[in-house]
Amino acid sequence: MKEAQLIKEIPLASSDNGAITVATLTEPYGKGSSPVVSLGIWLSKTSEEPDWKVHIPAENLDQVIEALQEAKKEL
Repeated sequence: MKEAQLIKEIPLASSDNGAITVATLTEPYGKGSSPVVSLGIWLSKTSEEPDWKVHIPAENLDQVIEALQEAKKEL
């Protein structure tokens, strides 16, 4: 059974009503599927679904965090 746990909601920069959401999902693709971190980008929190979302498998999370830290250094 898919279960979501909101970790954090961050106001989206350069947006009046947008947000970035970070959540964990257990069994996102059905019974026995591996957990993921779900990142959602909402241009407006009045919509029911995010404008963009990505699911990162738990096994790849450390690699993605490392890549984001590297990207931050480049900005």
